[in-house]
Parts: sequence; structure tokens; C-alpha cells
Amino acid sequence: MKRFFGGVLTVLAIVVAGVLLSGCLSVSRAAEFFPALQSSTRLKATSAIRADWSVLTPYVAEKTAYRYFSPYGGKAGLAPNDHYGALLPYIGAEVTLSGYVTDAIPLYGLVTADGQMVTAPIYTEVLTTYAPFLLLYRAGGDGTHTRVTIAARDGNWVRDAGDWREFIPFDNYLAISHADGSVQILDADGHVRADFSRDNFTPFLGDDYQWGDPMIGYIEGCALSYECGYLTAAFYDEDSPWGNYWRYECFLDPERGTVTGSAPANWRPDDGWDYENPPEIPGYCYPEEIQDLTNGTIYYAAYPDCAEMDGDWTLDLLDEEGTLLVEDCLISTALQWRPFVADGMLGTVRDGAFTYADISTGEVMFRYPLRTNSD
Repeated sequence: MKRFFGGVLTVLAIVVAGVLLSGCLSVSRAAEFFPALQSSTRLKATSAIRADWSVLTPYVAEKTAYRYFSPYGGKAGLAPNDHYGALLPYIGAEVTLSGYVTDAIPLYGLVTADGQMVTAPIYTEVLTTYAPFLLLYRAGGDGTHTRVTIAARDGNWVRDAGDWREFIPFDNYLAISHADGSVQILDADGHVRADFSRDNFTPFLGDDYQWGDPMIGYIEGCALSYECGYLTAAFYDEDSPWGNYWRYECFLDPERGTVTGSAPANWRPDDGWDYENPPEIPGYCYPEEIQDLTNGTIYYAAYPDCAEMDGDWTLDLLDEEGTLLVEDCLISTALQWRPFVADGMLGTVRDGAFTYADISTGEVMFRYPLRTNSD
């Protein structure tokens, strides 16, 4: 059941961040709302006071730093291309809400590692944790079902997930369960490795089964899982003989394209929890591991001075040994509760824009001002 906890933790983090978000307008941010003072400005002669405006440094807004990949996908979304290189997520829009658990949610787009925008910010989520696949979530036209695009991490192939229910990654494959009861398995090249119809499962799951995790709303759902080297289908059962609340009904063999009701010899399911505690880093609390999206290098984002934490929660970026790399790299908000790291760059929302900057030098490689509902 480990596949559920990542999503649950993400939702909890967003809710907590939304509660904490208050009074975040800094002095430097406020300066953006006032015109720059010109050195030639003078008070009227009726005033006895004289001021030397030349000692003040006029406010200069940070420049944007992006260009468009050709051809640019825009709001149409990602199209396959062999020349993108690594595709990175960026936060490009802030959608404000009312009557929801948070006041605003981010919209994501895709950008190349050298700062070329591939798509507009149209995705509600960009999942990079299902390597070697990229999952792009987008609100459906009817507002009820989220559309998902599956792609290679470098975008050389792209395909629609259809009427999906679950995604299960395993051994460089991706299993997709669908509303019609079928299961499709893709390989890393986007090819269908195995295609199971509903007829393959009814002898084991019954005529009225539906795919969907009962823990997230499908009360009678049958959930796919990858357990100890086998793709399985199981119903929720508090009296499970395995002691983990799941009753395993059948086993899928992607190589042969077959389904069987017999468990392999000496097979036992996972215990449902393989979370590793983060290391203890002196002077920090709640460190969270972050992998570079392009090369897998390990970093940590952690909160300093935990005994005095109040108001805004500011993160520092540390290397795998706990050495400070970037101080105050991000204030956790509903828009972004942890930074991105990709190709040695730090990706954060700051001062009304999303920026990718080199971790070592601070050089800005990409900077895109956040759009809002009214833009």
C-alpha cells in the first residue's frame, strides 16, 4: 500500500502550507507596486526641505529569462520531439480559488534544461517520480475527469492514457488500468508490451468488478499492485490471510500476456510500508530528500532553527552530506512546498516568478513571471 502514501503526504503538505500562508508580502516585493524614483525629481519651491534623490538606488524589476522552443506546444500541450533533451517542470500560473482547502493552486508547464519553454502552464500536476515515464495531468473539458498524457522523460514519444484509473510503475514498465476493466502495460519506448482485456479478469474478479483503489473512493474497487516481483489484482479485505487488508485474486504475467489465480511458489506480498527515515542533520528539522530530475543526485530541503519556527517556514538546500548549499531557498506555500532540483539548478517560486538558477553560481537559466486568473 506504499503507493498511496506519496499522494496522501502531498495533499497534507499542501493543506498545512495553505494554513501557514499569511502575511507573506516582503518589503522587496512591496517595492514592485511603487514607481522608481528619478534622480531629477525635486520638491516644490514652497517647501523648505531639500532632498538629494541621487543617493537612492531606483528599483529595477528583475528581467524575464526564457525563450520558446520551436515548435512551441503552447496550450495544446506536449508533442513528441527528438530534440528536447531533458524536460523539466516549471510553475507558470497561480489559480486562485474560493471554498477550497487552499486559496491558490499552481499550474505547470514544461521547459528544456537550457531555458526553452515547450508548453504553456496548462497542467495541474507533472509527475516525474514514475521513471522512465513522465505523467502530465490536465483538467478534462467536463471538469470531472482528469486527462493524463504519458511521455518519455525527454519527450521523444507521447501518448494519451485514455480513461485511466490507476498507474503502477514496475521494472521500467507502466501498468495502466482503465474504466472498461482492461489493463495495458507500456515499456520505456512507449510501446504496448501487454494488453489484457476485461475477459482476462472476470474468471477471478467477477463480472461486476471495477478498477480503482478502495482507499481513495472506489468502495468495491479492485486495485492493481506490484508485489514482490509480480503485478497483482486485489480486493480490500480486513480478514485477508496475508494480514495486510488485501485479498489477492490474480497475478498478471506481462511477458506471456496471461492471468492466473495461483500465487507463485514462496510468494508473499510486501508489508505495505518501506519508508526510510531521513537522516538527522544538526541545526535542521524535517529534512526531505530531493533527487535531481536529470541525474539523480541527492539533495535535502530542510527547515533551520526549528525551535524558533513560527510564521513563514523557510527552507535551506543541503547536499547529501548535510552541507549548506543555498540559504532561504524557498518559503513553503500552497504554490510550492518544496524546491525542484534539475540539471544542477534550483527551481523555486520567488518574487512573483518561477526561476531555475545554477546552484553553485546563482546564474539564472530560466525566469518566468507567474500568470493569474485575470491574465
